[in-house]
Amino acid sequence: MMIGLEFHSPDALRIAELERPVAGDGEIVVDVVATGICGTDLKIARGEHRLYPAGTVRVPGHELVGRIRENRSSRSELRVGDLVAIAPNVACGDCRSCRRDHPNLCEHYASVGLTFDGGLAESVLLPRRAVEQGNAIPLPEGMDPLDAVLMEPLAAVLRGLRAIDFGEGDSLVVIGAGPIGLLAVRLARQLGASNIIVSQTSPARRELARRFGADHTVDPRAEDLAEAVRRLTDGVGADCVLVATPIPEVFRTSLELAAVGGRINFFAGLPSGKGETPLDANLVHYRELVVTGSTANTTEDCVAALDILSERAADYRPLITHTLPLTRAAEAFETAAEGSALKVVVTP
Repeated sequence: MMIGLEFHSPDALRIAELERPVAGDGEIVVDVVATGICGTDLKIARGEHRLYPAGTVRVPGHELVGRIRENRSSRSELRVGDLVAIAPNVACGDCRSCRRDHPNLCEHYASVGLTFDGGLAESVLLPRRAVEQGNAIPLPEGMDPLDAVLMEPLAAVLRGLRAIDFGEGDSLVVIGAGPIGLLAVRLARQLGASNIIVSQTSPARRELARRFGADHTVDPRAEDLAEAVRRLTDGVGADCVLVATPIPEVFRTSLELAAVGGRINFFAGLPSGKGETPLDANLVHYRELVVTGSTANTTEDCVAALDILSERAADYRPLITHTLPLTRAAEAFETAAEGSALKVVVTP
């Protein structure tokens, strides 16, 4: 037996005694070392996630690192006792999206902690299809597993920046300085950003953004954000804009921040049924803007993110502000929801 945190209904997360998983043919079992809590998990806890309909009882947690307990697969590199980070998204490999190299948009999508039990437990089962696709990624020798917890969110940010073809010399506006926004700032700085501007209402978060590498921060309640961006870019606007906060109004205003030919990524998602927001189509038309979105990540994104973390772990470690044991997982969710924490990690 083992313990795990189960979702039963909105605002009802319960520590329960569960059967410890046993690997079947082609599967592996991982003893969890650390699991991060993100905005998706908070949405699950509130009962707002489409993959947790009424009546669902499931263990959440998709940002996880663990040690291999059982391996009944043919993957010889997955040795019992080795540490692995888990890329959570599992594609079918056969649908139209998969065939067009968009496995994160798989029509038969499965995911650790979303469609089957995840990492907020002492052990987790990785199904055959996930094992065959390489979703269990061995940690580089000597890497701290706590650092590797950031692989999944960094992979998502990396995908978002790739979607807008962000590169060396580009300027960037990041709207929102939560964990995702701060990861974007740090990664963009390492990729050679020329000028990073962060929009954030919280003074504490603005200070964090500067520590993570922002050149300028703006309080959009104190000054007009579009005017501030023009002032800070010599009247040109930003090459790239990344929307990292789920506030409908900022999706509209993000277009006003971009330079001619600018690229905008809608990284954040809005609640189901509340995704409509007015946009000025003429800004897209006359400035030839590129507006795109990104969602989740692929195993390849996760491998690239883990490589970055293995080389620059100290740059990202300050994002982890709280670590709590699994027995206090409900408290960990409360801490993550308060807004003063950045990344909260649960350690069985």
